[in-house]
Amino acid sequence: MSAKLDFVARSEHKLVGKMGFRIGRTIGKGTYSKVCLSANSKGDKFACKIIRKKLAGSDFIEKFLPREIEIITAIKHPNIIQVYKIMETQQVIYMFMDYCRDGDLLEYIREYGCFPEEKAKHYFRPLVEAVAYLHDRDIAHRYIKCENIFLMANKQVKLGDFGFARMCTDAYGKHVLSDTFCGSAAYAAPEILKGISYDPKMYDMWSLGCVLYIMVSASMPFDDLDVKRMIKSQLNRSIFTVTLLWPDYSLQMKNLLNSLLEPDLHKRITIGAVKQHEWFDRGHLLKLKRFLSRSTTSLL
Repeated sequence: MSAKLDFVARSEHKLVGKMGFRIGRTIGKGTYSKVCLSANSKGDKFACKIIRKKLAGSDFIEKFLPREIEIITAIKHPNIIQVYKIMETQQVIYMFMDYCRDGDLLEYIREYGCFPEEKAKHYFRPLVEAVAYLHDRDIAHRYIKCENIFLMANKQVKLGDFGFARMCTDAYGKHVLSDTFCGSAAYAAPEILKGISYDPKMYDMWSLGCVLYIMVSASMPFDDLDVKRMIKSQLNRSIFTVTLLWPDYSLQMKNLLNSLLEPDLHKRITIGAVKQHEWFDRGHLLKLKRFLSRSTTSLL
């Protein structure tokens, strides 16, 4: 079977070659897809996500994939992975998108460790801008995690993988809740783990909190090996106590983190409020500029 699939892949890739693209080495793998380095006739590099329809399953092909394609072809933001071309054959779907040479945020943290506060702000702010752009258009990502946050060669932050993204309103503009458990359990909000209908935008906010926590601690906020215990820890606000023991981070950052990892949906912070949060005020931005200036100087 694998030999047959490889033969199909080679023949499909030849067809892609006729369209002006070359498929190179594999740089990432998923359950039913892989990502390869690719280039066009001009030598411009792209990441090419190759989805094998036969392996993906009917639910993905008929439900999630059409949503993903509809959304990624309608959005454009400097901090979101841009998809330049989508090609579909009988067996395979090719998505040519931004090539992020420096990999994902999780790889970066594993290599360099947790971030000091100003560096965390430098990487977190563009992510906030990307999510704000989506939420303003009533789009929820529902798969925010460090592995889906990518770094360009210039360290520009880009949010990617819209496989679980969806609109938050129906055809009549009415706000709708989600019922599908999707994404990663380690980044999932308590309402999702409890299996109740949830606000997909608020799911994104909780996941943002998990990402910020990982940035500043190089560890996961919750242990997803025991989901029942994980939910209890979330509802007990155990993170609030943990952050009190962080002497090197400001009260503003801790306040934002706790507001994101707030189990009460009525109290959890929205993306608009995050953008206006005091952690991002002018005084902190001046400190950030000085931090970036020192970092640039040290590289010279």
